[in-house]
Amino acid sequence: MIDRRSHSRYYPKRLQAETLLDSIDTVTGAATTFAGMPAGTRAVQLPDTGFDSYFLTVFGQPDSKTACECERSSEANLAQSLHLLNSEEMQKKLTGDNGRAAALAADTTRPVEDKIRELYKLALSREPADQEMASAREYLGERHNQREPWEDLIWALVNSKEFLFNH
Repeated sequence: MIDRRSHSRYYPKRLQAETLLDSIDTVTGAATTFAGMPAGTRAVQLPDTGFDSYFLTVFGQPDSKTACECERSSEANLAQSLHLLNSEEMQKKLTGDNGRAAALAADTTRPVEDKIRELYKLALSREPADQEMASAREYLGERHNQREPWEDLIWALVNSKEFLFNH
């Protein structure tokens, strides 16, 4: 029996478009720029929906033709999955010279485990479980000073259900 009237449980739902974009920007270390807005403007700070952002459109930002929040779409679709998996925008965020993957690969002063913990705290707001730490450490292996394995790890976290859903 589904209890939606008494609110005895919380049903996970996908993050709203603006929140998701800002979260991805934080984890990847690559900020999205919006035409006509000062540098550092986050998607949740946009004054209206008149900004040309494919990401925000595909993830259900409303047109704001009315004041009703019912215009917002929270349904998952194939375009969203494909955008997160292999869009040019995501690739630029992951592979940028000033991004988090580049910084983690270049940081030789800290142990790999500390960098993995930092990444999990940024992406999922928690420490990695022992099995997650072991898997990440094994994947990074001797390549932990190269950018590509860090890009892959960030990509995997950003595409996880735990990251994409409010729970």
